[in-house]
Formats: sequence, C-alpha cells, structure tokens
Amino acid sequence: MQKANNIPERLFLTRLSESYKCRAGDNVLLECYVRCQRIKSIAWYANGELVDVRGVRIWHRYDPATGHCMLCIRSVLDCDSGSYHCEATSHDNVVETLEVKLTTDDRDKVWKKIPILNMAGRVMPGGAKKLMTSCPT
Repeated sequence: MQKANNIPERLFLTRLSESYKCRAGDNVLLECYVRCQRIKSIAWYANGELVDVRGVRIWHRYDPATGHCMLCIRSVLDCDSGSYHCEATSHDNVVETLEVKLTTDDRDKVWKKIPILNMAGRVMPGGAKKLMTSCPT
C-alpha cells in the first residue's frame, strides 16, 4: 500500500525515543506497533542475536490482530545494555527495523518504579543484518 504521492507507508506506526535507561534488576517491556494488515513476520534482535519467542529471561510476542509487538527483559543485567531491534517484514518483502538503545545506570538508588518502555525507537529501512553492517565499530 502506498500514499497518494507514491511514497510507501512505513510498516511501523510508532516513532519515539531512541534510547532508554534502566537499573540492573529492573523488568523492561519494549513495545511497538506495526500496520498489522501488511506484516508477514516479526523478529526481535538483542545485540545482533535473534531473540527466541519462548526465551526464559528475554522473550518476545507479536499479536497479528492488533499489530502489537513486545520484547520482555526480566531482571535486566548490566550485560543487557546495547541495541534492540524489532524487524518487520511485509507481505511484499519490504523490511523495516525499529531500534532502541538500552543502557543500565545504577546511580539513582531511590528510583523504585519498574520502568516500562512504550513505543520507543527509531525506524530504519532494511533488516537488522543490513543495520549491523552499517553501524560503526
């Protein structure tokens, strides 16, 4: 599906922050929404590694009826800092990636709430593999 001026509609419906800070031990929920009528598949990547749908500490879900995509990280560790990508592939094989940078910061000792990241990230055309090859090291 394309807009009237021949610019394709993006697969992701959300556009918010590019980064998020939490403390070690917190539970984090990364959420985004896609145009569900156009999506063939959803994949999540944590620091370049494909995340299993049924992971123990890190897992993801996708509801094709609503377009709701989420990645759950239980009890964040310092080593969980890094890049998280939600990769959407459309029925016509267009790939788009939403990226979130997660960092841990334990300086604020009085912060008691469990952080939840709603609809965050930046959208880039292409998949996570293309993104990983274009990132400076």
